[in-house]
Amino acid sequence: MKTWPYQSLLLATTALSSTLSLPTYAQSSSSQADSLILEEIVVTARRREESAQDVAISMTVFNQDQLDKANIVNAGDLATVTPSLQANNRFGGDNTTFAIRGFSQELRTTASVGVYFAEVIAPRGANSQQSGDGAGPGDFFDLANVQVLKGPSGTLFGRNTTGGAVLLTPQKPTDEFEFYVEGSSGNYDMYRQQAVVNLPISDNFKVRLGVDNQTRDGYLNNISGIGPKDFGDVDYTAYRASAVWDITNSLENYTIVRYSDSENNGYPGSVIACNNDQVLGFLLCQPDLDRRAAAGNDDFYDVYNFVPEPISAQKTLQAINTTSWEVNDNLLVKNILAYSTLETKQRSSIYGTDWQFAGASLIFQMVGMADNLATTDQETYVEEIQLQGTNTDKTLTWQAGLYYENSKPRDDYGAQSGAIIACDVATLSSSDPADIRCNNLFGIGSVQRTPGGAEYTNQAVYAQATYNMTETLALTAGLRYTDDKTTGYANETIYHFPTVAPGTFAASDGSISETRTPETSSEEPTWLLGLDYKPTDDTLLYGKYSRGYRQGSVNIGGTVGLDTHGPEKVDTFEVGSKFAFRGSLPATLNVAAFYNDFQDQQIQYGYFKTTGVGTTAIVNAGSSTIWGVEMDGRVQLGEQFVLSASYAYLNTNVDKLDLPDFPASAVASQPSTTTAEGEPLSYAPENKLVLTADWLVPVSSDLGDMDLSVSYIFTDEMQAASEETSVLATLPSYELVNINFAWNSIFGSSFDVSAFVNNATDEEYVTFLTGNWNNGFEIGQLGQPRMYGAKVRYNFGAN
Repeated sequence: MKTWPYQSLLLATTALSSTLSLPTYAQSSSSQADSLILEEIVVTARRREESAQDVAISMTVFNQDQLDKANIVNAGDLATVTPSLQANNRFGGDNTTFAIRGFSQELRTTASVGVYFAEVIAPRGANSQQSGDGAGPGDFFDLANVQVLKGPSGTLFGRNTTGGAVLLTPQKPTDEFEFYVEGSSGNYDMYRQQAVVNLPISDNFKVRLGVDNQTRDGYLNNISGIGPKDFGDVDYTAYRASAVWDITNSLENYTIVRYSDSENNGYPGSVIACNNDQVLGFLLCQPDLDRRAAAGNDDFYDVYNFVPEPISAQKTLQAINTTSWEVNDNLLVKNILAYSTLETKQRSSIYGTDWQFAGASLIFQMVGMADNLATTDQETYVEEIQLQGTNTDKTLTWQAGLYYENSKPRDDYGAQSGAIIACDVATLSSSDPADIRCNNLFGIGSVQRTPGGAEYTNQAVYAQATYNMTETLALTAGLRYTDDKTTGYANETIYHFPTVAPGTFAASDGSISETRTPETSSEEPTWLLGLDYKPTDDTLLYGKYSRGYRQGSVNIGGTVGLDTHGPEKVDTFEVGSKFAFRGSLPATLNVAAFYNDFQDQQIQYGYFKTTGVGTTAIVNAGSSTIWGVEMDGRVQLGEQFVLSASYAYLNTNVDKLDLPDFPASAVASQPSTTTAEGEPLSYAPENKLVLTADWLVPVSSDLGDMDLSVSYIFTDEMQAASEETSVLATLPSYELVNINFAWNSIFGSSFDVSAFVNNATDEEYVTFLTGNWNNGFEIGQLGQPRMYGAKVRYNFGAN
């Protein structure tokens, strides 16, 4: 067994283990002033409101106060403090996707973890790169809670996924007038402003309006002198409006409209090392690093850029309408209708290289777009009809529904970029390819333009019921039948250029065009069978078996024969327990152990086309075994101190990996994969621990309430690429310390102030690896350095 330096700390805290955000604690209003009780946390993990301690699902739940204490403002922040949850931010914080228990979303696949806002799936993104499918900028303000559900969500939720689901539940309009405004400031010139107002217009009509804006300079220093001075910056504004109309005592209409606009400089990678056994390594990569070191530009956060006007922009619009009709005490009918649009623009030197050859700067790879070609331009429609009911004696609780989702391009989208070629980069964004000027220094470079898109149609029928066989024993069974279809199109043109004198450029001297229309479909049942035993109100023991499924899809960037892939599926077995302890030391202790048999795994497979252009295929080549344990706990030590711990152990192994034979349209030249037979799955750390101490500072109530919380986060080393692909395949472990101090109701007023520090020790760590060692180099994405700041908030009304 491998040695983990923090095992002693883990063993000392295991008895406390549980979600950071499960129950909170409050002082009893009874005559016994020292009596403490557990406050119930209500979740919607099974599409109805229940106590978190009564739901047979391993989950982590954060309310808005806990999100604020942990300074969680984006998807990456959420993953940092949630064991079993990882984030892939290769294309920047706005395009982060999630992985749970080792189920990750490879490039050009659909989501492994469904993200839902007010019960509606996140807008779909592009097929060519990761975008959409996640929690975007401005999603983490004015929420009731965030629920991270671990394990397949294959029965009740809109889109089938193998990893799990993240539910974002916004604050609903209430009957009370409320208002708050908040301002924050921090290092890297961070400024954030929020304002929310709740307006009870009448007895049956309520409105809630909110806005969230944040700007921050980047922490990646641009050493090239080309383009902006930094990367990894933040600049977004999010608006949200919601209304509840109680049409009758039994009929409610709930509408949410939200819009976000984010535009920043992007998030290029950093050259970590060069493989001097390869031509690109000793000829281009190593001289690049040597030049940087000689100029003193070799700081950990120094990156290079060759794109004059880099951009990472995203605009999201979503409208959700939910109508709920309480037919009688035993039947609820709910209709959910939603429409969303997602537009993204990406133009960056994603590998951050500065390769000089024959007096010219050579582009190895870039994410590029033409002025008239967005990276993503997709619209999504969702319609769901749901029935919820109980029998007259409340022994049977059930729900059933129909689900429909259609997502299609509003216009052509894609990329226009160069590879292994020197160009006048400013011309690469021209809407007319005839304007592009390049120099094919090595004779193998090209510029590729690939307008296209993909349409997804997902339909399902589902039903699930829980039958209380006795007062302590309940049986749950669920079944879902899903029909998925995906069609794509790509009009790809490869432009070739002559080799001309160094420092000069020429127009294209020829091109090759190809139109591809890949199409795939699949129909799969998924199910759940579980048994719950609840001997006391504070004890739950459960076991369940579920089938998870993730649809196949098309790959508009792949060649014929490698442009579609089929669905993957997983059989999950889980046993767990949830305990609540009352008295002088109230506590919770939740444990879940799981085993996954993962089949037809969608594997990312990098290769070169016969045109010389590098690309990525997805193939159903893997079968893996995943098992582990999640332990979450919380204990209150006296009236002022709460200790929380959350831990996940994850053991993943690829049992079999059968890569297909190359079609005639591909070149069998050192294909790369993100994992390999006998190795762990990528981005699945074996150990992850979050330990938080929360101290309610004992001061006079005349001063207000003071709270100090400190979190320690350990993330184990994790494999990022197959060992055959890169000698640097394993990312090192890292430790983070986050601190927050809050002083609420200052001197009895409506003002709150707080200060925070994330990554207080200024840990330097890598979060993503490209796996290009065999091509001569390795590129990584860098985690955030120390971030600190303070905020002031004014509250009025019930908030």
